[in-house]
Amino acid sequence: MSKAVDRAPEAGDPDADADVARLIAAGDTAAAIRLLMQRHGDAVYRFLRNALRDDAHADDLHQRVFIEAYGNLHKFAGRSTLRTWLFAIARYRLLDAVKVRIREEGRLGEGDGAEAPDPRPSPGEQIDDVRLQQTLADCLGKLGEHVRSAVLLRYQQGFSFEEMAEILREKPGTLQARVSRALPVLRQCIEAASGSAV
Repeated sequence: MSKAVDRAPEAGDPDADADVARLIAAGDTAAAIRLLMQRHGDAVYRFLRNALRDDAHADDLHQRVFIEAYGNLHKFAGRSTLRTWLFAIARYRLLDAVKVRIREEGRLGEGDGAEAPDPRPSPGEQIDDVRLQQTLADCLGKLGEHVRSAVLLRYQQGFSFEEMAEILREKPGTLQARVSRALPVLRQCIEAASGSAV
């Protein structure tokens, strides 16, 4: 293996996946997808899990993202980084999943009227930082899907607003404003849920 393939690139490095691009150009899609999964698989999964708040569904979508990436690697044109391209695929699969969830919840709501159980842990079950994480997840869940995705891409995945613009197909300034408006809303939600200032 060459040294370029052996190095673990930094996420912000524009040449981070140059070795993967070379594998794609050489037609070795199996090796290319393995490297992409090693480097970006966990981050894609965390993005999906936090957006969906459902481990099993996130796992399913995670697999779909990499299956789709594998099938389309030969079409990658290099107009963005491979990491950005992967997150764009994840974003589209996430939007599909949200649409399906909304349709299913609509059908369930027409049924017997039973409410879903509250997914939050009881007060005595978790330590404070776990409760704070759950509160953050609950508050993120109250944001609109477009706002939640922008916040997660920015703060969980560390994308720049320019990279986010490629993934979400919106202007960087729009995304920056969306994230800026979301932060005080999140703070107020967390403070209200915890009963103290964050």
